[in-house]
Amino acid sequence: MMELGPFRINNDGKTLFRNGYAWNNVANVIFLESPAGVGFSYSNTSSDYHHIGDKSTAKDAYTFLVNWLERFPQYKTRDFYITGESYAGHYVPQLAYTILLNNKNANQTLINLKGIAVGNGWIDDRTGYLGQYDYLWTHALN
Repeated sequence: MMELGPFRINNDGKTLFRNGYAWNNVANVIFLESPAGVGFSYSNTSSDYHHIGDKSTAKDAYTFLVNWLERFPQYKTRDFYITGESYAGHYVPQLAYTILLNNKNANQTLINLKGIAVGNGWIDDRTGYLGQYDYLWTHALN
C-alpha cells in the first residue's frame, strides 16, 4: 500500500505524514480482495470455498460492485477502471468481461467501465517465460 495510500511512515516508525502523491488525491479507489478467503477476506458460508475459480471470482466481484453502486448511487455515473497485478492477469479481464456482458441487460445496474490495467500480469507459463526472455535480451543479460 506504500505507493497508493494517503499516508507514509516517518523515520521514527511511529508517526505518519501525508503522501502528496497518493491515488486518493485524484481518484476514488476501492480495494477488493478476491477470491473469498485470501488476505483478510472471508465468507460466512463454507460452501463458498468449494466453488472457486476465475469465473466465480469475477461473478462475486461483479455482485459486490453492483451492490456497492446501489448503496452509493452517487458513483454510478463515474468512469470505472479495473486494475491489478500478478494473477490479476486472469481476474481483471474476467471481471471486465462479466461487466460488459451484464451491462447489456436493460434491468441491471450499469457499470461505466472505461478500461483495465494489469501490472506484471500472470497469464500462463509460456507467456510469462517469453516476457522474461524478452526482458533479459533487451537488457543485455543473455
